[in-house]
Amino acid sequence: PPPSEAMEVVLVAGKGPEVPSDAIMSIRAGNVRRQAPIAAGKPFRFPANAAQDDKLIKFDILTRLATGYLVLKPEKSGAAQYKVSFRGAADLSCEVEVRPADLAAPAEAPEAEDLGLRAKDAKEYLESAGVLQFMQTALQVLVKERPVDPFSFMARHFNGGYGAEAPRLAAKGGHAPPEAPEAPEVPEAGEAAGAEEAKAAAPEEEAQAPAAPEDAPPAEEAAA
Repeated sequence: PPPSEAMEVVLVAGKGPEVPSDAIMSIRAGNVRRQAPIAAGKPFRFPANAAQDDKLIKFDILTRLATGYLVLKPEKSGAAQYKVSFRGAADLSCEVEVRPADLAAPAEAPEAEDLGLRAKDAKEYLESAGVLQFMQTALQVLVKERPVDPFSFMARHFNGGYGAEAPRLAAKGGHAPPEAPEAPEVPEAGEAAGAEEAKAAAPEEEAQAPAAPEDAPPAEEAAA
């Protein structure tokens, strides 16, 4: 969507094992997370620019383990501690503290050391798998060629230079297996019977035809 417009994600269809009716779809775009029961059929609405930075949307399907409720007391100020007992799970409970919060305070950012370790680990994986070099080379070719459809162009290189369907390779040797020979055409029952009758009748006709004498005079002499 354009950067100035909000974004909606709508669940159109699903495929796979049956999902429980009380399952929850959780969608995260950027730092914004929306979740609702899958059976609700409502769109998930995100603010503008929610996924503009990394163009990534994450989907999670969650199942309900237990349910608990908490009724807040009309506290005038300060914090209050509560215990929540969950229905559907034996001896499952938790204690929470409800207190005023400063909405203007920025969220805690991850430490720079953690970010550095994650970036290093990701780079090592990409280099060991050969993905980093492959992507760099493919992007260089993309910029050089500048195709009209860059995504199909990249997909073709991901597929070894082939289109949507790559040739089927053998398990060993890297060569395509030979094609199976075409089966000979089998005549139908009526055609086969007719051919056998014609073949059997041919010698009888040859036997009935009189053989010409070896020393027969030419046709002109016989007429004279």
